[in-house]
Amino acid sequence: MAGCDRNELNYGDTEYVSATDAVVKLNYASLYLDNRYVFVKFNGKRVTPLIRGRQPFPGGGYNTLGDVRADFLSINPGDVKVEVVLPHKVDNGLDSAILYNTTVKLDQGKRYTIHITDTGSLTKSMLTEENFAKPDSGYAVYRFVNLMPNVPEIDLYYGQSATVTIADKKIASNIKYMEVSDYITLNRAAARTWKIRPAGAAITNATVIASYTSASTLLNQRSYTIYALGYNGVKVAPTMPYLSFFHIR
Repeated sequence: MAGCDRNELNYGDTEYVSATDAVVKLNYASLYLDNRYVFVKFNGKRVTPLIRGRQPFPGGGYNTLGDVRADFLSINPGDVKVEVVLPHKVDNGLDSAILYNTTVKLDQGKRYTIHITDTGSLTKSMLTEENFAKPDSGYAVYRFVNLMPNVPEIDLYYGQSATVTIADKKIASNIKYMEVSDYITLNRAAARTWKIRPAGAAITNATVIASYTSASTLLNQRSYTIYALGYNGVKVAPTMPYLSFFHIR
């Protein structure tokens, strides 16, 4: 009798995240008029493929240019130099120009998102620590980040539809530019529309800066970051206002 070897799928060497590692996601929200590709380096080492504004990495999200996974990068804790790099016209892995750089401090065993927004000399970043705990069944949990440079404070609403305002409920108030809301836990509804308005604006369709509707933003026991990006008043992509989402868990 002849036998066959057992099929095995080999995905290469695996490194497991240890309790001494930090994990981090990049929320790249710098919207340039030319919709340029960039890559990001940590401590001089490239950690992303070519990405564009409105493209979290790894994992992407909803109303973004990425895919949808609740993934993070693992990294040794400590001071991490972050560089946003413009590649050569033909990407050969080398830097053409450094568009932005900063240093963040990551503690072991903690989870973070690095948010990067605006362009040129006005580029800014902020670091948020993330909670991987899941909400109870029947609920989803959110935090909202204002990454919109020309809107000093934003109110976040959760409404019935994009055109009906009577059911719009304010769930985050006066979130300043480069600030994050407290955690928001919601009982999931089948179909709702998310909207942002300037802080204190009347609840009318005319005051809506951006909106987004997707049942995927209401999945059971999921944790999301909601973020506003782009420039209020701009009417065309890629620099128009967006309301986007990505998974934390």
